[in-house]
Amino acid sequence: MPELLDRLIPQLETVLKQLTERHEQLLSLMQRQREALRGADHRGVSELSRLENVLVKAITDLEKRRLELVADLTRAVDPAAAQPMRMRDLAERLGEPSRGRLLVLRQQLRERIQQVKDESSVTRRATEALMKHMQGLVQTLSSAGRGSAYAPRNAVANRPIAPALRTLNLTA
Repeated sequence: MPELLDRLIPQLETVLKQLTERHEQLLSLMQRQREALRGADHRGVSELSRLENVLVKAITDLEKRRLELVADLTRAVDPAAAQPMRMRDLAERLGEPSRGRLLVLRQQLRERIQQVKDESSVTRRATEALMKHMQGLVQTLSSAGRGSAYAPRNAVANRPIAPALRTLNLTA
């Protein structure tokens, strides 16, 4: 059994390090996305979104591998276990220095995941604010094109503004 642990533990450590690195990359990408949104760089946002999808797939694949390794380690530590142990519980059952390394790697990964969640929340709010702004612009332009003034709560005022626009030419 020790030889199995000696083989699986380094593999799990490697996967945890890779997961932490991918989350750091995702965090950086999300920060760049926010800057692209701020600068109204639609091509940049599009490319960064594509890269984000690639990273998320890599994270998903690594997470599957992590779960497999945790299940294998659980069977090695407790053959009668009905289900895989949680990472913390599993690490606590191992001897040093493996226990300490796994607990540190686990904590580093958890911190990166939380940072990604926080950044994702900021980016989501920025995107929602941009969408509301764009909807307001479209509504205002639509009202101007019909020859009516903007009124609150999506109501169209009956008073016409200067001559109604007959054509509307917008370029990005």
